[in-house]
Amino acid sequence: MAGAFPPVAELLPHRGHAVMLDAVLEHSENHTVARVCITRTHPLFVAGQGVPVWAGIEFMAQAAAAHAGLNNRRSGGTPRIGMLLGTRRYQAHTDYFAENMQLEVRAQREFGDNQGVGACRCHISHNGQILASATLIVVETSEDWTP
Repeated sequence: MAGAFPPVAELLPHRGHAVMLDAVLEHSENHTVARVCITRTHPLFVAGQGVPVWAGIEFMAQAAAAHAGLNNRRSGGTPRIGMLLGTRRYQAHTDYFAENMQLEVRAQREFGDNQGVGACRCHISHNGQILASATLIVVETSEDWTP
């Protein structure tokens, strides 16, 4: 589903500069696509280079959290506290996300169990070119979070 989505801050427990996503662009039961704008004001921006590619893991984790938050809202619930347990096969095809890039971060749900443990296959792209990819292992607690 594409269309109007709530502000990212309503889907994540992060505040201020800790919120790395700029907007949700697309969502379905199995995936979410979010945008990250790389600007000089980004909290991880390195002058003359951009944002280090290792920040992509956090972009992916926040996209996965936004996905879970949107699914919980769709079923009448509220966002829950979640944690990144691990990352498998993080592959980066650049050292930095350059200034003025409009990144698309896709989190695709691979599996999940009734204990809250799941995996998301993620990638970050710019103009259709994949810049980084990984599989994230995540857990969602039963603890609700209210923005």
